[in-house]
Amino acid sequence: MPKVNFKYDIRKDAWSWVLIAKSEKGRWGRNWEQEVKFIPQHLLTKILKQNRKSAEVLVYKYISSNPKKKIYQLVISQQLKAVENIWRKIESKYFKRLAKITQKPIFWNSFKCYLTTGYMCPYNTKEKMFMISKWQPISANILTVCHEIFHLQFLYYYEDYCRKFLSGEQKEDLKEAITFILNTDFGDLLVSYDNGYPGHKELREKLKSIWLKEKNFKRFLDKAIKITKELMR
Repeated sequence: MPKVNFKYDIRKDAWSWVLIAKSEKGRWGRNWEQEVKFIPQHLLTKILKQNRKSAEVLVYKYISSNPKKKIYQLVISQQLKAVENIWRKIESKYFKRLAKITQKPIFWNSFKCYLTTGYMCPYNTKEKMFMISKWQPISANILTVCHEIFHLQFLYYYEDYCRKFLSGEQKEDLKEAITFILNTDFGDLLVSYDNGYPGHKELREKLKSIWLKEKNFKRFLDKAIKITKELMR
């Protein structure tokens, strides 16, 4: 059975800070200013002026020299333990259900979940890794684990198929919108609700109505691609 391994790594944390800082402002209705407010203004200014690698080194040094580093590490350690303890109780059910819904076996056996001290939770398909946030409650962390693994499973099996019909941006819209399935089919495993991004509200509602009637992922995906192409121009 696939497993999620929970870790903290300063370099991964620095990577996530830079990724958020340099992300597209306002994409999908997001509030970029709110997302980066945890980064001191003087540091954010420097990050934006440098390339990604240089900015990551800068953030790594900043996090490493934080006088609160020890207490932060203690809090992070306890949070990761709490998340892992709850996750282990639903892990097997989640993976079995995800495989059944996507009509594909889980593509990887050992996912990596890193905790970030930033607000957003990015993922990396090549490394089969994703992040949860120190600022989220435990219930939201568990939802994030489910949300990001859903992304990775979907992209592994269906990204190339979607690219035949959708632009890169539309494929991303569909990938983000489709996680409404966590609300319709995983409610017994989750406390938090997957709201998605503001810019995908209408798309999610339309896809949900189709899914509740269809319940066959491959047939649903063809209809979802058509709606995404019409709605997300």
